[in-house]
Amino acid sequence: MLLRRGQRPSFNAILLLAIVIVFNASPSILRNHRKPQPSLLFCLADDAVEEDDDFLAEILAEQAREEEELARMEAEAREFDAMKARMPSAGSGSGMPGGGPKMGGGGGGASRTMPKGAGPGNANFSKLEEDLKKKEALHANKEAAQEEEKTSQEAERIRLKREAAFEAELKKMNDDQRKKAQAQKRKDAKVVKRILKAHTSGKHYAVLGIRNLEVQLGPFYIRNFSFGPLVLFRVRTKEIKRVYRNLARTVHPDKNKDGRAEEAFHALESSAAILTDEKQRSDYDKRIINARRRRNKYAMEKVVVGGSLAWNKSVKSLRMAKRVLGPFSTPILVVGSLII
Repeated sequence: MLLRRGQRPSFNAILLLAIVIVFNASPSILRNHRKPQPSLLFCLADDAVEEDDDFLAEILAEQAREEEELARMEAEAREFDAMKARMPSAGSGSGMPGGGPKMGGGGGGASRTMPKGAGPGNANFSKLEEDLKKKEALHANKEAAQEEEKTSQEAERIRLKREAAFEAELKKMNDDQRKKAQAQKRKDAKVVKRILKAHTSGKHYAVLGIRNLEVQLGPFYIRNFSFGPLVLFRVRTKEIKRVYRNLARTVHPDKNKDGRAEEAFHALESSAAILTDEKQRSDYDKRIINARRRRNKYAMEKVVVGGSLAWNKSVKSLRMAKRVLGPFSTPILVVGSLII
């Protein structure tokens, strides 16, 4: 359609021209709206890939740490299982093989300790350690009981043998000799019985027949100075040796006719060895002193508790008597106290 010079375009022509312009411009606008710029798209894609890589790296590191912790836990569990498997064949006294791994002990590269760091298997390791210690204690107690049983059986065998030998000797004697031998055997039996009773109680001074009157005073503190402790009435080592020699001649199995004379002689030797050694005697005296202090403390507490109970009951009785007697309570109590 062509327009002449000076002629105005009609409304239809303007509308048709607007539709053509819009139609030609709309594909480029839609394309620009739907598809972002290539540089912006690549930038967003790179950021997303970097975030995914960091997250994946954290997951892999966490898995590696968990695998390492699990491997360490399995290795420790295998080690403790091996230690427990070796325990029944252990030597006496320790409950573990000689030179083998010990719980938390020092001395040598073979020692092992429980892990102290935090972890999910720490409670299991603590339980394993406690179980192992209990088994060691039970094994040691079992061995001690077996050793004691063997010792008692051997002592009984020796006693029966000596008794049989004494009876055989009696048959060879006349009546007077037999009476004297039996009287001497009764005296020997009293000495042996006293020694064994004291030895069973762990009283080494009583085994030797010595009265321990030792008294320890102090230590005393005066300002920044201290002196003591002072030890009084201490039995000298020379006296202990003298008593031991005299008693050993009496209890010796060749002279003493009692069946348990040999057992008493070994007990006497053991007590004398402890009391004649300064370090062992010092440790033994400290145990005795601590035991006496605990006993005295317990007795004092009992006395205080008993006294307080008696006082409370007396006060309650007096209050009850005053309430019952009323105004006559005071004269009656005075008269009663004068009579008593």
